[in-house]
Amino acid sequence: MSADVSRDRIFLTKSKCRPSFASVKTDAADLLRAHGIQPSAQRIVIARYVLFTDEHPSADKVLARVRAGFPMISRATVYNTLNLFVEKGLLREQHLAPDSIVFDPRTDAHHHFVDEASGRIYDVDWGKVRVSNVESIDGFEVHDYQVVMRGRKKGPAKR
Repeated sequence: MSADVSRDRIFLTKSKCRPSFASVKTDAADLLRAHGIQPSAQRIVIARYVLFTDEHPSADKVLARVRAGFPMISRATVYNTLNLFVEKGLLREQHLAPDSIVFDPRTDAHHHFVDEASGRIYDVDWGKVRVSNVESIDGFEVHDYQVVMRGRKKGPAKR
C-alpha cells in the first residue's frame, strides 16, 4: 500500500492481503495525519493494532495488546487515544452487548454477527441484510441503524 492512504483503500484490501509490518507503521502515521491527528509514538502503536485488525476489541484488549510491545503505555493514554480515533472518524464505538463497548475499525455501513460460542464479532456487508420501512418508525427520525445477529456456526451437514 502506498503512503497516500485512504480509509477505504485499507478496508478494501485488508482482508485479502495483510500489509507488511513496515507498511502498517507508515500507513498508520499517514492515516493519523490525514485525519488531523499528530502521530506520537503511543498513537502509532495503538493505531497499528486497532486500525488494522479484523477484530472488534474492547479498550482493555487494546491496552493488553499494546502493552505487550510498549509496556510503559498508560491506560489513560489508550482510552484517550481510542476516544480521539472515534471523534476523528477512524473508529466506531459499538455497543453490541450489555455493558460492553468494542471498537470497530470498519467505519462504513455494515452489520454484525456475534458468534455466541466464541464471542467473536464478524462484519456482515451492508447488502447481505435487507431491512424494510426503517425510515417510517412513527414518532422517530432514524439517523443510523445496523442489524446485530447472534448465533453459532453450523455443524457439519448430517448424511
